[in-house]
Parts: sequence; structure tokens; C-alpha cells
Amino acid sequence: MKKNWFIFNSKNEILLKDNKIPCAEVSPVECPKENHVFEFSEGCSCFGFDGKAPENYEFEGLRAAHLKLERPVHYKAGKASELVNFDLTYRFCPTCGGRLEYSSEISKKCQNCEKEIWPRINPAIIVLIYRGKDEILLSHARNFRGSFYGLTAGFLETGESLEECIKREISEETSLKVKNIRYFASQPWPYPSQEMMGFFAEYESGEIKIQEEELTDCRWFKRGELPEIPPKISMARMLIDYWDTHREEF
Repeated sequence: MKKNWFIFNSKNEILLKDNKIPCAEVSPVECPKENHVFEFSEGCSCFGFDGKAPENYEFEGLRAAHLKLERPVHYKAGKASELVNFDLTYRFCPTCGGRLEYSSEISKKCQNCEKEIWPRINPAIIVLIYRGKDEILLSHARNFRGSFYGLTAGFLETGESLEECIKREISEETSLKVKNIRYFASQPWPYPSQEMMGFFAEYESGEIKIQEEELTDCRWFKRGELPEIPPKISMARMLIDYWDTHREEF
């Protein structure tokens, strides 16, 4: 039986052949003995591999691979990368130091104290802030790899609700206040192990004062005059596209 093989190197790059996931009865490379081969969905296996790509194959960054892979396949690649990262990261119990062994497809149990561990997921919010019918707030973060402008985002902190996180991140990064927060959608974001939760929020008050440690620029942009924005794979782009095509809702 042929399988789709999701194979990652130490840079979290995925192995491709002719811009596709390798499909064969056996893996095109041998899984290192200390690693685990995951059967994570019907006809799909994955593992971590530290070596060069074989002839006629190439390693591609997982984000960039979305331009070559169909979206359902790319989402499976994301899950596979998180499982591989879990396998390589959690070898010993964080409580007692005992050896961890698999107890299910996605969990490990300590052989000493029996503590069970699952892959860690980091919840994060991303929010489109709109002002009136035709303006949204876009910013350029210092950690962006390109020249595009994106939305305000950040990680949920202990003891915070999602709404509190949104207000805190916006206040910290821009000094603005918002109201009428509403949920849009969520998206697995395995770069690594994040879950992005998208929201809309209406500008309430304040003048922009950027957090210079995080941002290089932040300003209001009018509909039809937007700068370069994130690629379609991202939740940021989904929010922007929805705002641009559903004017009657804002």
C-alpha cells in the first residue's frame, strides 16, 4: 500500500519530489532509529530526518510549501511537523526525568511516575481593527521577513480571556482602545505549534503610539489603497479579504 510520506529535517523543511509529497510503499529515506514513525491519518506517515535530500528530491520550507501543495495536504503537513517536533522535543519527563514512551498516537507517558504528556499548542490571537467603513490598521513588525504590513497579534497569557488578550496586545503595540470584538475563525499555525484565533474589533479611541521594540510602522490604510499584505495562507490575509468583500458588515 502506498503512503504519503511527510519527512522533515532539523530546519522543519519538508521533503518534496516534483513539488509533491512523496508517495510510495516505503519511505524514500530511512527513519533514524531514535525517532518514531507516525501513522497520523489514513495513508499518511511522518518522521524527522537529519540528512541530505536524495537525488531528485528537495527540502522546502513549510511556509513556502503552501505555494506548491494543495491546502488540505499542506494542513496535513502542518500536523505532521507538530508531531515530529513533539517526538524530538519530549524524550524525558519534565516532572521526574523518567523516560517517556508513547501511550497513544499523540501522547507519551513517563515510565517512572506515569505522567502523560501531549503536544503543546500555543494559543494566539490576531485581530483586524477597523475605523469607520473604509479604514483598517496595518503595521510592519520587526520580525517580519518581508516588506508586507500585517495585523496586531500576540500570545495568550496565563489567566487571560481572549478578549483581554486582544485589548492588552492592541494597547501595548499601538496605545489604542477597541470595542465590539467579534470572533471570525481559527487556524492551525505550525511554525511551530500555534493555534491562531482571528477577530475583528472596532476602533474606539486613542492616537497611535507604536511599541518600537515590536513595530517599525503602524498606520491607518483606506480600502483600495492597501500596501503589500500577507499571503493567502495566513489568518491575517483571510481577515483582510473578508473585510474587503463584506463591507456591509462593518
